[in-house]
Amino acid sequence: MGFRTLTDRLLSRLADKLDTQQTSLSALESTETLAKTASQNVDSQITSQNARLFGQTGAILVTGNGEVSNLISGKVFVAIQFLEDTQFDSGAGGLTADTTMPNKFPDDTAVSSDVSANGAAIDSVTFPKGMTLYGRYSGFKLSSGKVIAYLG
Repeated sequence: MGFRTLTDRLLSRLADKLDTQQTSLSALESTETLAKTASQNVDSQITSQNARLFGQTGAILVTGNGEVSNLISGKVFVAIQFLEDTQFDSGAGGLTADTTMPNKFPDDTAVSSDVSANGAAIDSVTFPKGMTLYGRYSGFKLSSGKVIAYLG
């Protein structure tokens, strides 16, 4: 069946163009949906990682000089924020770096580390109010001061 009029031919061409545009639009929407899903997955992974790295597992306010240890399996103290000028106890357990990563973080015994052979133990060091010490610590004991310790 042929086209009888100019109008029929124009309507046919218009319908073909609309079909092509609709197909392109569908492909674009599909690509956009995939990109949005990928972005949401990345955001979710970043949020999860931040929760582990920045203490979202829990925290404790320490105002005395008793030994502090973590009771959550597989977690360590990842940040210690000093609320007052603070010193860790000079005995064993003053500041104990995570043993799964030896010689990576300053503690009360190591005078050298993988970072440098010229490091020093933290005995008698006063950490100023407002400072935050980042690392991986299994426990600590204060000699003086107040801190908030964050798990991750």
